Amino acid sequence: MKHAVESEAEAGLGIFEKTCVYCGARFRVLSTRAADPLQLQSQEYECPGCGKQYEIDAAAPPEVQLLRGRTDGKDDRYQETMF
Repeated sequence: MKHAVESEAEAGLGIFEKTCVYCGARFRVLSTRAADPLQLQSQEYECPGCGKQYEIDAAAPPEVQLLRGRTDGKDDRYQETMF
């Protein structure tokens, strides 16, 4: 029974803040953690400032909240290069 209580405590909401490496925007990521690691999948999310994509292991697609806009002075969208 103790094991079940520990598993329930590991599930829940994960929250962290990130600064985009491309445009400098600061945003908060809210992700769903699962008690069972097999329920986790690679989920994509993007910077709300430029669209650069990031990945996280979570049970569902994360929510992203912009905290501070771009700091690079540009207004372009991030484009992934093939090289």
